[in-house]
Amino acid sequence: MIPAPKTVTRLTSGQSNQTLRLKSDDSDLVLKRWQNDGLFQVDRGLEVAVQKTLAESGAAPDVLGWNEVEGWLLQPYLEAPSLNQVTLSPAIKATVLAEVLAKIHSFKPSIPHWRLNDKVEHYLQQLSNYQPSLANSFREEKSQHQQAIDQWLEYPVLCHNDLSMNHILMTAPIKVIDWEYAGVGHPLFDIANTIVMNKLDDAMAERLLTDYARLTRYDVELADMAEWLDLVDWLNNLWQHLLSYSK
Repeated sequence: MIPAPKTVTRLTSGQSNQTLRLKSDDSDLVLKRWQNDGLFQVDRGLEVAVQKTLAESGAAPDVLGWNEVEGWLLQPYLEAPSLNQVTLSPAIKATVLAEVLAKIHSFKPSIPHWRLNDKVEHYLQQLSNYQPSLANSFREEKSQHQQAIDQWLEYPVLCHNDLSMNHILMTAPIKVIDWEYAGVGHPLFDIANTIVMNKLDDAMAERLLTDYARLTRYDVELADMAEWLDLVDWLNNLWQHLLSYSK
C-alpha cells in the first residue's frame, strides 16, 4: 500500500519509467511507474531481484514495495546529487565510473541469464511491426556485429547496461539507480555503453579503462573496444527508432 502523499513531484519521465517523488510528513519516497515493458522486453521481476541484491550491500536503494501487475516500484528518495551534477574534474568522474562498474561487475546474483541476440531479435521484430523495410535494413547490418553479440556470455558478469552519470547518486556509499536493463553479460559491452552514453572523450575513456583494469585486473585498450563501441552505436540507433513508436 502506497501512503497518501502531501506533495507529488515528477522527477523524470523516460522511455521505461515515469518517476515521481511522494512526500508526506513522515516519508519521502520515489514511485517508479513502469511503461513500455513489452516493447523493450523488460523483465521487472529481474530488475527487482537485482536491485534488492545490491541494496543489501548499500549499492542501490532499498525496494520498499513493488507490484508487477499494477506496474510500479517504491523506493526511498535519496537527497544527493548525481555524478553528472557534482563539480569534479573529467578524470575523477571517469575514475568514479570505473569504480562503479568494477563494483557492479563483482556481484554474483542468482538470476536467470538472457542472451543479447534474443533481445536484438525482439527489437527487430517489434520494429518490423511499424517499419518492415527499416527493420530489414537493421537486420542486414546485424551481421556486422554478430561476433560481439555472440560473445555476450563468454565472460559473464552482472552488468547495469544503462550507466549514465545521472544514475549514480553521490551518497555514502555511492548508490546506483534504474536497474531495468541489468543482466548477466559481457563487461566490455557495459563499459562501451557507459563510454557512449556519457559521451566520454578519448582521455576520459582511457582513464576509465586504466582504473577499471587496476580494480579488476581485466586489461583492455581503447583500440580493442572498437567492435563493442560500434555495436553499442548500432544498437542505440535501433533502439531510438523503436522508441519513436512508443509515444
